[in-house]
Amino acid sequence: MTGSGYPAQYREFFARYAKGEYWEAHEVLEELWQTERHNDFYHGLIQVAAIMHQAQRGKVGGMRKLAASALRYLAPYRPQHMGVDVDRVVAWLEDLLVRLPCDVKRVPPERLADYGVTKLPLPRL
Repeated sequence: MTGSGYPAQYREFFARYAKGEYWEAHEVLEELWQTERHNDFYHGLIQVAAIMHQAQRGKVGGMRKLAASALRYLAPYRPQHMGVDVDRVVAWLEDLLVRLPCDVKRVPPERLADYGVTKLPLPRL
């Protein structure tokens, strides 16, 4: 399926995510998810955007919590789903859970690099 075959909000999610507009990406996909509450794939991607939003604020505890739940939502969609390399997303989430300390709630955002935290690259649809 080409990118044009996906719902507009789904495509907009990836466009906003690519621009670093994580909260906006979260919000636009949440609108679609509200009409398809059973769709755990959308829910997991919403949480990925929320992780990046938390990263902008240095909220390590929130990032860990969201990574654990996003992993549960997305793992069943491996290896690929709707243009997304879910295996890659799952590996990134698992890596976050290893790298982010359990005993730290918040750090200055620029310190996240000390833990090896990187932005998850998502496709442009």
